[in-house]
Amino acid sequence: MRHAAAAVIILAATAVSAQYKTPQTPPTLPPTIQSGNPAVQITPATPAEQALESARRIERDEAIKMVKRKKAVWVDVREPDQYALGHIPGAINVPLSVLPNRWKDLPLNKFLITYCA
Repeated sequence: MRHAAAAVIILAATAVSAQYKTPQTPPTLPPTIQSGNPAVQITPATPAEQALESARRIERDEAIKMVKRKKAVWVDVREPDQYALGHIPGAINVPLSVLPNRWKDLPLNKFLITYCA
């Protein structure tokens, strides 16, 4: 009887230790990412809440003034089919899904005002 109890304890301990998983540490991101366009600064993504809080905001009227003064351009980050349904006149269509591959297509020395609706 004693051996049966010991076997149950050993089996239970083995089952518990086999199910234990060590927590994985998230991969570290590089501090900066290089772009082919020297005017573009790429910052690694952060959790969505932090990204929204840290995103630079600009008022609509100020954005319009900057575009009129040729200090900025509109960048529509929607897919081409959505862009074709309607967009801000003069906006450049660079879908978000291909944006990292198209930095070189964006104008140098201008603010990029992105929008998706």
